[in-house]
Amino acid sequence: MYIKKLTIWFFILLSVVLAACSDITDVRGGDTPDVPPDGVVLTLKLPNFSKNTVATRATEQPKINSLCVLCYDANDKYLGMSTISNDSIKLNDDGTYKVRVKAVPRTATLHLVANADVTDNDAKDKSGMNNLYNATRSSNSLNLDTPVCWGKITVEDLLSPNTKVSLFRMFAKASVEKDPELTKFEITGFKLINTATEGTIATTLFTDVALPSSVHCTAETAYSMDAQPFYETPANKAFMIIKAKYDGGAETYYKVAFLNKNADGTSKPMALLRNHHYQVKVTAVNHAGCASEQEAINNLPDNRISVVVVDDNPQIVDMIACKDYELGVCAGPEVAGKVQEATITFVTTKPINSDNYNNLRVGSTDDWITVPQDYTSIDNLPTSTTSTTSTKGFSSEGRLYTMKLSLKQNYNSDARKGSVTITYGDLSLNVEIKQLGYDLRHDDNRKVQIRGLDGLSSDEEKDYFGWMDSKLNGIEPKYNQGKVRNDGLHFFVGNKTVDNKTVSYNTVYYLIPRLPNDEMKYDAKRVKVDDDFIEDGKTFYKVSLADNSPESNYNMWICSDALTISITNSVTKITVKYPVYHVGLFAKLTGKAAADYQLGKDKASGERKDSEWYYYEMVDVKAGDKTYHMLDRNLGATNNGYYSPSTTALKGNEGAIGGYFKISVADNISIDAKKNNDVVNALAIGNFKVCNNSCLQNLVDNDVLKIETMTTATGENYNCLRMNTESNSQIPQIFIPMSGYYEGRNNDDVLKDIHHANLWTSSRLSDYQGFSSSSPEYGFWYIYLDVFGKTLNLSNYRFVSGSSGKNTGRYRAMPVRLVAE
Repeated sequence: MYIKKLTIWFFILLSVVLAACSDITDVRGGDTPDVPPDGVVLTLKLPNFSKNTVATRATEQPKINSLCVLCYDANDKYLGMSTISNDSIKLNDDGTYKVRVKAVPRTATLHLVANADVTDNDAKDKSGMNNLYNATRSSNSLNLDTPVCWGKITVEDLLSPNTKVSLFRMFAKASVEKDPELTKFEITGFKLINTATEGTIATTLFTDVALPSSVHCTAETAYSMDAQPFYETPANKAFMIIKAKYDGGAETYYKVAFLNKNADGTSKPMALLRNHHYQVKVTAVNHAGCASEQEAINNLPDNRISVVVVDDNPQIVDMIACKDYELGVCAGPEVAGKVQEATITFVTTKPINSDNYNNLRVGSTDDWITVPQDYTSIDNLPTSTTSTTSTKGFSSEGRLYTMKLSLKQNYNSDARKGSVTITYGDLSLNVEIKQLGYDLRHDDNRKVQIRGLDGLSSDEEKDYFGWMDSKLNGIEPKYNQGKVRNDGLHFFVGNKTVDNKTVSYNTVYYLIPRLPNDEMKYDAKRVKVDDDFIEDGKTFYKVSLADNSPESNYNMWICSDALTISITNSVTKITVKYPVYHVGLFAKLTGKAAADYQLGKDKASGERKDSEWYYYEMVDVKAGDKTYHMLDRNLGATNNGYYSPSTTALKGNEGAIGGYFKISVADNISIDAKKNNDVVNALAIGNFKVCNNSCLQNLVDNDVLKIETMTTATGENYNCLRMNTESNSQIPQIFIPMSGYYEGRNNDDVLKDIHHANLWTSSRLSDYQGFSSSSPEYGFWYIYLDVFGKTLNLSNYRFVSGSSGKNTGRYRAMPVRLVAE
């Protein structure tokens, strides 16, 4: 019999230990016992709950959209509240926020609640006393971007210098990862079961959970690979189910308990606390899990668990202990290649009055890391913060230190790792430092130029990556389901027809400055290089596509792992590498397609409102024995995600809709309506054309284009229209977002049916479908996709209002999707 076993590490983001845990609010006021009539200024910093993800760009920080200030007297009786709107909350360059706070007379304590609409029933009970500790919020408040946070401060402290106020999220977060060496173990999702259904706005506890009797521990999330927020939950209630494939087999299920390991080796259930991040790392697996989720739920978990307590801001990711004291270090910082400074954090509970309490040693053997020489004196440390902690798991009061390290710039494209060893008394730990590769995309000595892309100015041609970052909509990872596409050279997929001949759509090539003592390596199967190309008296590497034949232009490939292009300078020792992509294309909405053929207030526009350039990626979608080369997003869309206006997690994704296009502008002459394809042709990108009825019908009939009920990380269900792609595609699934359609004249149009997903096809309604070719109405009716709820139809609509072959000028406009067959 096999033992189903997972060895797992939990990394717990602790927000209260050692006073480094929370968001710090600095308040400076007068020295009188009353708050001045014009108030005092607070500087607010939200908790840093997320990790950096792509390249050198940091993830977006949580935001404060509103702040509610509640006043209570010395007996905790409610006096009143005020709300500070978004317009009065000023964002500083360092990511903090400044607000001016006022208090009513007799106020003794101020409670601050961010990103929540607080009612009188929340603020006070029936007797008028403080009710924030019992006021709850449901799953709709679980928002990682604008978290509901709470903190409090007394008026006495408010008016004293150097005051600090802590803001805490009202929820926790969990995520899952695996050890990279587990190559035979593939995690496909995880969910949380039996978490609290609601959370309280405020709390009096930071080491345990106390919930009102009305709150039950019956909540359940959906399977996801993304971090999932949930309300704090008492110990021995919640657990996790990991869905995974072991050794190439089918998906099975593993149950994970949240346990804390005691000093004697025993374990006990842990309370899941607000403002903590529970990171589960699978480190070993020896067999497939349970055959069904219910089987896993019904059985006890069999896990060997190692628990490390981590501070959220900064993260203390490793704690060790001896008999009398503990030492903890932060998560290794990750900095950009040109950054010359990194800050590390460490903590100890060694008593100040003990022998050799300041016996601290910090060092590194990496030649690009320099440790300050005065670290042995606590008084001379760059930062020394003393804090009291009575939190379980720590033996005494602790001291938190931060130290700034000097780094040499990393001029190579590849990241590098080093370490700093911290020794305190008998304990020693390492902190890993990661310095990302230098962003040579914008280095003046290696400024890549692009040629052959019609529509660019000469200045734009001379700075390819600069143009990409400022003008190309939809190229960043956040618009491509996390796929990085803005770090390399793109050769375009697809073909076009010129003089009745099929030729490659790709016409671009690139010029990379060639410097003395350069050595270039590249994959000759993918690109060809002229290493002595002269332009304007300068020498370049001219890089073009090796196989630009029409027969090969629907083959998708990416050369990043093998690093198709690598240039090393033997003098500077600097290496620059360029991934090469043959998966998509750049296209510009021009002429009437950019204006006359669209309806809607904004037309098709991304975040870069001054640019009509868009990135599209090709995927293969197979229905029956036919394969369609389809673009991953609607025409004029900034991203390939899903949009649903009534789903909280998706309603900000309007960029997935793209433009609302007319499908014809034929006049009253019926023969024109029968034959005129000016609009359809204008919307095409090479041989990628507006999909026709037979394409969509085939996808529907073969259950490729279908509606599925999905669940967001916060538990919202929604209907999603999507297609799975073929294995040669880089994107596993694509979507048709909700959009509705516009009706009216230019600048006098109305958006209708916003909860419908709509697409025009290029197919006229004809013959057996409704009209013969001799009818005056033939050519005025087009087939379109209409999806609402669980209903998917291919219906028909007149592209313009009118009858009997008349065009009144009131058009209907819908999104379109381009396909090559």
